[in-house]
Amino acid sequence: MSCQSGIRADNELMTFFEDCKRGKYRMGKIVINKEKLVVNYHSQPSSDWKADWKRDLPNCVDSYEPCFILFRLETPHDWILISFADDKASSRDKMVLAATKATFKSDFGQSFIQGEFQISSTHEFNLDTFERRLHKGGVRDNETSAMTSFEQDRSAASRERIALPLAMQATQTLRGVQFPVDQDATALIKKFGKGEIDFVQLSVDTLNEAIKLEGNEERLDASSLNSKVTKQKPRYTLFRLREVDEHPIEVDSRDKLDAESLISYWRPAAIEEKKPFARPPRPGSGPRRITAAAE
Repeated sequence: MSCQSGIRADNELMTFFEDCKRGKYRMGKIVINKEKLVVNYHSQPSSDWKADWKRDLPNCVDSYEPCFILFRLETPHDWILISFADDKASSRDKMVLAATKATFKSDFGQSFIQGEFQISSTHEFNLDTFERRLHKGGVRDNETSAMTSFEQDRSAASRERIALPLAMQATQTLRGVQFPVDQDATALIKKFGKGEIDFVQLSVDTLNEAIKLEGNEERLDASSLNSKVTKQKPRYTLFRLREVDEHPIEVDSRDKLDAESLISYWRPAAIEEKKPFARPPRPGSGPRRITAAAE
């Protein structure tokens, strides 16, 4: 079981991640500043990743500032994640970095990370030293050797899907729809908001993808509301209960739509507290009694 810091990538960092996956950057250095993940340094790619490594590392890191380093080796899908925490850094900063690593990987996309490394000294950024670690870990040579053909196809499909822009990615749920409201319905809704009418009813026309007016009443008593709300077809109903001048409420049932039941939503009946049982005093422990002295 590991502790989580709760620090996640914001929209700005997610946009940076998307640019990384499209091959726009060779490297990105991300630090935690005021409980927020911030891009501290990034560089453009050249044709040789080794030359880019020597150009950027370890010059861009600070021994007193733990950070995450994303470095792309060759293809836009071939990234390594380096957690850099020098011994000179404070214990608190190193603990926060470690507690944020899991969520950082999840936000970036674990299928893009081909290897993870922990570095505690700037000397370990030497390219020859790091290449030995790279090949020893099998990050590049044995990347797919342990996968079946089905797992390799699934991994490739996952990378292609994540590489798409956010707006083009398929989702399991529909975020919402936005239908236009008819002009006559809009005018009556405004009048309802000003308190000029008591009742407006709307319906959703799925065929024409619009919200239309079904009915309206300038004055309507709560006792007549049941007859206006039907169970056969879905409707949006705006009703003003003039006996109550408080905040609006939303009701998703048409059962007992009368003044008494509606008022109970604003002013629920007070629940009488059950009085505790009063135990009678034990014999001899009651109030002191004065008895007349015998003559």
